[in-house]
Amino acid sequence: MITIVTDTSVGYSRAEAESRGVRLVSLAYLISGIPHSEQPRGENGNFAEKMRGKHLKTSQPAPFAFTKLYEELTQNGGEVLTITLSASLSGTYSSAVRAAEPFGDSVRVINSGTTNGGLHLLVDEAVNMLVGGLGLNEICNNLEEIKSKIGTVFTVESLEPLKKGGRLVISGSANTTLNTRPILTLTDNIQFVSNVRGVKQRISALVDSVPDTTRRIFLMKSEGADTSVVESALSARFPHIKIHLRTVGPVLTVHVGEGAMGIAYIGR
Repeated sequence: MITIVTDTSVGYSRAEAESRGVRLVSLAYLISGIPHSEQPRGENGNFAEKMRGKHLKTSQPAPFAFTKLYEELTQNGGEVLTITLSASLSGTYSSAVRAAEPFGDSVRVINSGTTNGGLHLLVDEAVNMLVGGLGLNEICNNLEEIKSKIGTVFTVESLEPLKKGGRLVISGSANTTLNTRPILTLTDNIQFVSNVRGVKQRISALVDSVPDTTRRIFLMKSEGADTSVVESALSARFPHIKIHLRTVGPVLTVHVGEGAMGIAYIGR
């Protein structure tokens, strides 16, 4: 039996994880030094309100968090596929790899190169292949190809959270002065694309970044963002695709701040 493991940045609700047979490892965040464990979507309370004006940090799971799960899941010949958020954004991948070493080929770890909606899309692909009867090696090989079909484009109200956390690798001339906002992408790491002025250009830049070959879409936001116009624009461009709406959890909110919005997609 193969069990899929991922981290809470995937944004699954508890019901979504359970219905897929996916096990979740919690990421951690600190509010003024007080540690909190990120829970499945919908179970983190009023975290945004508690974060405002406080010193914020995030923390990767220790290898032991994965080890306990691997010990349980590999009993009686079980196998594990772990898919983590991008290694450039967190040490979670490294923790999972270290924990997997004693288990040999029974535990495989994939760096998704993405997070949240993008990670959700990749894990769903793994679940579908598992249901289809594919083995661990074949699923891993297929995921490496599928990763290239997943993209994320987003924008933020302030660059400070990304800079403080060291997540913005190449900032270029990105700025948030006056009515200007940056367009950023995430493929393995965060890259600056362009600055846009005004709400209309911002929405156009996001929606236009989604390829014509797209087959699934997640529209994500942090607290305080209004994505209704973006949703309408996406629905008009992709009338046959359901737009999945997602409010991101506390760990991602620490790094993008309030008012951020983005689109994750997977192509054919």
